[in-house]
Amino acid sequence: MAVPPVQKDQVVELRIEALAYGGMGLARLDGYVVFVSDALPGDRVRARIRKRKANHAQATVEELIEPSPVRIPADCPLHGHCGGCVWQTLPYDEQLKVKERHVAEALEHIGGQAGLPLEPIAPSPRVWRYRNKMEFAFGAEADGGLILGFHLPGRFDRIFSVGACLIQPEPFDAALRAVEAWARRSGLAPYDPRSHRGILRNLALRRSETDGRWLAILVTQTTEVGGRLEELAGVLGAADAGFRGLLWGFNDAVADVVRIEREAGRVGDLWLEEQIEDLRFRISPFSFFQTNTLGAAALYRVAREFLDLSGRETVLDAYCGAGTIGIFCAGQAQRVFGVEIVTEAVWDARENASRNGLGNCVFIAAPLAQGLRLAQEAAGRDINRVVIDPPRGGMDKRSLKGLLGLRAPVFVYISCNPATLSRDVAAICEAGYRIARVKPIDLFPHTYHIETVIRFDRVD
Repeated sequence: MAVPPVQKDQVVELRIEALAYGGMGLARLDGYVVFVSDALPGDRVRARIRKRKANHAQATVEELIEPSPVRIPADCPLHGHCGGCVWQTLPYDEQLKVKERHVAEALEHIGGQAGLPLEPIAPSPRVWRYRNKMEFAFGAEADGGLILGFHLPGRFDRIFSVGACLIQPEPFDAALRAVEAWARRSGLAPYDPRSHRGILRNLALRRSETDGRWLAILVTQTTEVGGRLEELAGVLGAADAGFRGLLWGFNDAVADVVRIEREAGRVGDLWLEEQIEDLRFRISPFSFFQTNTLGAAALYRVAREFLDLSGRETVLDAYCGAGTIGIFCAGQAQRVFGVEIVTEAVWDARENASRNGLGNCVFIAAPLAQGLRLAQEAAGRDINRVVIDPPRGGMDKRSLKGLLGLRAPVFVYISCNPATLSRDVAAICEAGYRIARVKPIDLFPHTYHIETVIRFDRVD
């Protein structure tokens, strides 16, 4: 094995050739690949090697010697520090070209699918202020002062104060500042993920694009709440008139995940309503719903189009969440069965079907394998359309095998990860399907994330 031509902490001069999936610039040094953070194609940089492996290295920019001809100034003052919207120095039309290429390359090199019917990428209807849900963490500054914001890139134990974020709704900016000020007055210490001491852990905010109403979820270690619940609700209501409700929950687990084990108390209504076309959707604090509402509408339209419904089909919506995709298709299908493991989301799905007058929808709260069996028993006939929108990690082999065993003539896969999608694509094609249509859809401007919708047809 050849010795890498760089050493750790060495500074090298590089010309960035492309953007890799994951957001980093790609350069080569005598054929050796170096991934450079915060770099764009066409940049010439002096970069410091931070990690070195046999076949590639990772580096950070020490000096931008010559900027790319397409580079533009960043709009956000946190750029270069936050680690979130790393592509905001790349014009949005260029971002779309890169994302479209990433989907094609992943399907070809990982999925073994060349010459695919790749359709033009659909842009996000809104490039800034597009997220309807945000999560923050409490932490401490070097002097011990409490702050509320995001994790520093690569650090689970370090938080930096945000104050405002350009991809979240403006009311969240006001709420974020108000909660940080309240937390400092409260006397509650921020949770330390190293020592596991402290109280305040996370704040989550969720907003309806339809009417501007929003919810707050405060996650803490178990503590005496007293009058703090009503006090915080008052602070949030004063921050923005759209405030609808507050949920305070306890989480004493070690894992740094925004969830609650027990409810401490609530104020106001803890659900939101979104409307897409003429359909209304009820969303609870922890129900899955696409974080870009306007982009989700475009995504659902593509999924419905790819399913090719005539009114006679039985549709299985796996990983159905609050039932949005299945309900969106129900008006053009005979029956819809949704399966979801999160019970709260299934309650929302059933409520959503009822409030839209859809009597042809059945939603099952169960792991996919069990839910699939129950759906088949309830259907009393073959399920001939399958649509799945799995977690970022893709499908587990057992669940995918069960879905493929349905032998549905049309199988539609929605994915937010081209790599895991491409892995599953290979398995689906081996099971007797061919790719009929591929459509990338951008729901995450200024990041490398991309949604892809694929329609598979059974060969036989």
